[in-house]
Amino acid sequence: MSQDALAPYRALVRIAELELELASDRRYDEIAQLAPQRAQVMSMLPHPAPIAAREILERALAVERRAKIELLRRREQVLLSLRGIELHRRTADGYARTAAPGRRSRIAERA
Repeated sequence: MSQDALAPYRALVRIAELELELASDRRYDEIAQLAPQRAQVMSMLPHPAPIAAREILERALAVERRAKIELLRRREQVLLSLRGIELHRRTADGYARTAAPGRRSRIAERA
């Protein structure tokens, strides 16, 4: 198989590597913008893939999995932050409910 015939497979690896880099840099909108490019490359690939493309496809899959793991890790960080914010909000609400009636409005105004 010619090297030129493997070019779309190598393009998939480059896209996956870019997705991983963007995920690491928290540039999520740019990851979404890669979807049309990925779809275009995928539409060029024959089914079934040639044997010569196997190693390249395995590399693309490995990098895509790393990007997915990075995105899941970032998502988990956001969810933990939101959980912390909710906990602080509930704590503040609890303090506001137990404050003397005259102080309650001042506490609420500060929050």
